[in-house]
Amino acid sequence: RTFITRKMFAQLRNALARNASVFQTARNASSGANGKAWAVDLMASEAGISKKQAEIALKSLLAGIEGAVVAGERVTFQGFGSFESVARAARTGVNPQNPTQKIKIPASVAPKFKAGSAFKSAVNK
Repeated sequence: RTFITRKMFAQLRNALARNASVFQTARNASSGANGKAWAVDLMASEAGISKKQAEIALKSLLAGIEGAVVAGERVTFQGFGSFESVARAARTGVNPQNPTQKIKIPASVAPKFKAGSAFKSAVNK
């Protein structure tokens, strides 16, 4: 199990707290791929850490969010959004290949992300 130091976390938090133009610049400089490699590159350049440290930090952050949501907790990043799990009730659906056939869809638990007001405002500009 790998942990990030408080200093690394503070540097990453500060990098993520900057305005959306930082993300736009990084996206334009990249090949257009906005996946894990893009996030690692962005975190490394903005926080002044190595790509390996950024990858460890990203994996730790995502594992922490996943673990909390699996445990039924809500994870909130002020202004960005929140992650939580929601229960879906069992219901009757329609088979798309045979619309006359009804199928039973079992109850499930699904992850949910709700965007925060600052994030929504940045997207709507």
